[in-house]
Amino acid sequence: MKYITILFLLISSLYAHKSGLSYLNIVEKNNHIDITYKKPLNDLLVKDVKFEFDSSCYVDGAIFEKISNGFITKKFNLKCKNGLKNTKLWVNGLVRSDKGVMVIYETTNTKQKALLRSTTPYMELNYKSSSFELFLEYVKLGIEHILGGYDHLSFVMGLILIASSRRKLLIAVTSFTLAHSITLISGMLGLIGVAVSFVEAMIALSIIFLAREIVLNNKTTLTYNHLEIITFIFGLLHGFGFATSLKDIGLPQDAIGLSLFSFNVGIELGQLIFIFITLFSIYFLKKLPIYNEIKFKKIVAYFIGGLSSYWLIDRVLIF
Repeated sequence: MKYITILFLLISSLYAHKSGLSYLNIVEKNNHIDITYKKPLNDLLVKDVKFEFDSSCYVDGAIFEKISNGFITKKFNLKCKNGLKNTKLWVNGLVRSDKGVMVIYETTNTKQKALLRSTTPYMELNYKSSSFELFLEYVKLGIEHILGGYDHLSFVMGLILIASSRRKLLIAVTSFTLAHSITLISGMLGLIGVAVSFVEAMIALSIIFLAREIVLNNKTTLTYNHLEIITFIFGLLHGFGFATSLKDIGLPQDAIGLSLFSFNVGIELGQLIFIFITLFSIYFLKKLPIYNEIKFKKIVAYFIGGLSSYWLIDRVLIF
């Protein structure tokens, strides 16, 4: 019973709710300040964050609210004694698991944007561009996504266990990267569309496939002899999964290329971090007198195979 409880808690943590990306658009022109706050409709049960402007600012008039295009939108006017330039904006209520708030501050001549999260919940409104900061934020989001994506990491773990050499692993990972980059970009730009539920189920199935190959340990199969082909095919599916997650996070419309590129860079860095840590751990495990490579691979294969079987059933049930 104790182990069932632990497993239940583990699985529950994998599905812990994370809020999507919210948007705060601030337009300051001709002494008028218009505020638009957009919150994803699927975050209806998530507690609202609170915005703190300069102490001289106050809401002027009514707050209008409507639901459209998957968002709860609130609009209102703000009055400030000397405007918002060189003042600080704070977002209170963000937690670590939140995707954050994309703030876009627009004046007559310039536009400033920043992604505010629990670690950096404030920004100075000073009319300066912050493209580099946006780049760093989306790189960070990409790293966090891949390191928190247990299904994607399980697939990469399978590649590590199947690859017979570092060279084959490098080729396989490169093939995986190329494939999921293609579908990530295509999915985000709307060039290709695949049902989310189907993609998620197929990702789980790809892990089960690798787990089975590891357990059977048949060196004559296509997987063992041409791992790069298998990883490319499944990488296309995983790319659609990344695109789905990035759509949930959201992209600033005036910096789609930069944020898309940055997110992909983050995914690759996170993937390399995981591979390095895994290889480093296996290196030390091999030094233990009780280490048995065949048994170790089977234990890991049964674990990721069992977990992905649960994912597959859970995802198929929502078709």
